[in-house]
Amino acid sequence: MKEYYLKYNNHNICIYENGKGKISIVLLHGAGLDSAMLSWKEVINLLPYNYTVYAIDLLGYGKSDKPKEMSGDLFYKKHIDCLEDIINQLKLDKFILSGISMGGAIAIGYTLKNTEKVKALIPVDSWGLLNKMPIHRLYFWYVNTSITRKLFKYFTKYKWLIKPSVHYSLIEDKSKISKELIDAIYHACLKSNAGKSMEDFQRSSITKYNNIPNFTKALLNINTPILFINGEKDSLVKAKNIIKVSELTPKSSVHIMKKCKHWPQKERPEEYVEVISKFVSEVSK
Repeated sequence: MKEYYLKYNNHNICIYENGKGKISIVLLHGAGLDSAMLSWKEVINLLPYNYTVYAIDLLGYGKSDKPKEMSGDLFYKKHIDCLEDIINQLKLDKFILSGISMGGAIAIGYTLKNTEKVKALIPVDSWGLLNKMPIHRLYFWYVNTSITRKLFKYFTKYKWLIKPSVHYSLIEDKSKISKELIDAIYHACLKSNAGKSMEDFQRSSITKYNNIPNFTKALLNINTPILFINGEKDSLVKAKNIIKVSELTPKSSVHIMKKCKHWPQKERPEEYVEVISKFVSEVSK
């Protein structure tokens, strides 16, 4: 696997590239302490030889630079503009685009602006498709506190808290919460800016009255083939809501990963690879 950097507005963006296949796929991670390798390492190792994979550390995450000002009304525009520039530098055309959670919203936003470039879109437990959160006012209060940063600091003091926290919201099968994964999350928490990127995402995505962005209506006019993937037990992005979105979206289908939570491609990477490979094969006919 190759690791290298591309420049965007004087910021270093870390790219992981693997394979030399004819099918190009770009993978975008989620928010929190996430990064390209944290979300997609297992998937990258399992994708067959006919793929070339590009996994990107988004602005503020992983080994990419951390801009000071990301939150606000331009949060998604900044991420999408960055992605556009990186895709252009990679000289990709007619590629597959898949993103998890926040990365799913960025992937959808990019596709709506660049439909001619995206051969197929695969949002996974994606943000950007829900109008409101359950108990929305409580969520709004929560994201405007310092609880997230305090929680990440607690993880550095009490490492044993990481596993139950991951199990509570991200991974249902405790056997998949490995020591390697716990160590990776622990070391991410030790970084001086741990929590800032999550706060930027949260405060840019939940207003007092609704979630932003909401791409549901925009997807009604898109002809790009879409495969929605969602964990059956995801309490944040509920499977029933994604099924409804899929029913309203032309040229789309949905795959529910049984007994999975908000990180299904991490929990069962083999299933993710099998499902998307079949989908990509069908849209390539």
